[in-house]
Amino acid sequence: MDRRTALMLTTLLGGFLPSRLLAQEDDAETTGRRPRRDPGFRPAGATTAEAAADPRPARDPIDADDQPPAGFVNEPGFQWKRFPIGNYTRAAAEQKTPQKAIIDWIFRRTGTADWHGEKTAVLVAGKTELRAYNSPEVLAQVADVVERFTDAIEDYLSVHIQVVAAADTRWRYAVFSKLEPVGAGPQGQQIWTLSLEDAAHVLAQLQMQTGFRRIVDQRVEMVNGQTLSVRTFEPRTYSGGIERVSAAGTGYQPRTDKLEESILLRLSPLLSYEGDTVDAATELTVNSVQAFQRTKVIAPREVGPSEMTIDVPVAYQTRMEQTLKNWRLGQTLLISGGIHPGVIDKKGGWLGTPFGAPSSTEVLVFLDVEVSSRARGRGRGAEVEADDRSAPEDRDQAATRPAASRRDDDYDYGDEPERSRKPGGRAVRGPDITIEDP
Repeated sequence: MDRRTALMLTTLLGGFLPSRLLAQEDDAETTGRRPRRDPGFRPAGATTAEAAADPRPARDPIDADDQPPAGFVNEPGFQWKRFPIGNYTRAAAEQKTPQKAIIDWIFRRTGTADWHGEKTAVLVAGKTELRAYNSPEVLAQVADVVERFTDAIEDYLSVHIQVVAAADTRWRYAVFSKLEPVGAGPQGQQIWTLSLEDAAHVLAQLQMQTGFRRIVDQRVEMVNGQTLSVRTFEPRTYSGGIERVSAAGTGYQPRTDKLEESILLRLSPLLSYEGDTVDAATELTVNSVQAFQRTKVIAPREVGPSEMTIDVPVAYQTRMEQTLKNWRLGQTLLISGGIHPGVIDKKGGWLGTPFGAPSSTEVLVFLDVEVSSRARGRGRGAEVEADDRSAPEDRDQAATRPAASRRDDDYDYGDEPERSRKPGGRAVRGPDITIEDP
């Protein structure tokens, strides 16, 4: 057979046989390149009829462009759920990752064992949607938490923080029977709730004491469920060691080190469905310095006295972390941070002696939470104005600065609604007050 005959036969056979054999068909249903139909995975709350009427094609629990890692195995009885959270993250749009607050509260509700155990579990949130893969019991708790964020009657809360140092613990004498215990810390810290009238009575008694100091007094507006951080501190310098400041043998000098005596309060209030109580995650850390003990050491000096003096700090830290449930709005939460040796106060006594130096100070935190609309209804504007100590020209400059470039300590006192004011900044006595954003 010559080449011309072979070419003719090939052309004739191509007209009778298919261009691709049946075994070589690109079946999208078998190759897995098209998402599998899974009618059970749909937005949380959607009914079966709504899912059937949805004209969009059914999708996998994880989109094709966000495939699970290799080796992902479905657990028996586990389910996928999607929860829309866009209406909440839009309310907290000034935060970089507002959805992290939802994740944190889910862990507080369910614990971490159900998400980090032997079975595969997923909890991930973006700006518009939260996805969870777990047992139906855990997913029901996730749904409850998400609903408290997305369907709250109020997105903004007004928080009044007062931190005082009391030199006498006898303020309890007349009001102790009216204090309702709700928690305690590992180093003897105590938490109570009391009425607003009783809280005002306690503060009035404390102000008559000689060693009373009001460290923080600030009202802040924050988004429901986010974390408010209040930090006030005082640096303490001391001679922590020696260092060579020149090449000569006499160049050794005391080295200056620094400690921070501080009070750090973190608060994350989450409003209930009815809007009359909150669950509050609280964390109070107090770092205090009692004294610096002077100690002599021998320095490697070739010329001059070899003895030098350094300081050894005597420091303490107490830390309490509690999640309180059903804290009724209209009641004051009172936290006793324990007894500390003159926290954020001068340490020296008379004429350099320990006599007259502070020996005991109780750290007390008064917290009041209200929904923002109710706080404004009771004349909150006057209180905010009283707390603002910045100069008028500074506020005018902050108001004209573009929103993207404003600092955290800028308050906008323009014509925008009250609820859109950005919290944060530095309070009167020096504390840093910010809405945390990792």
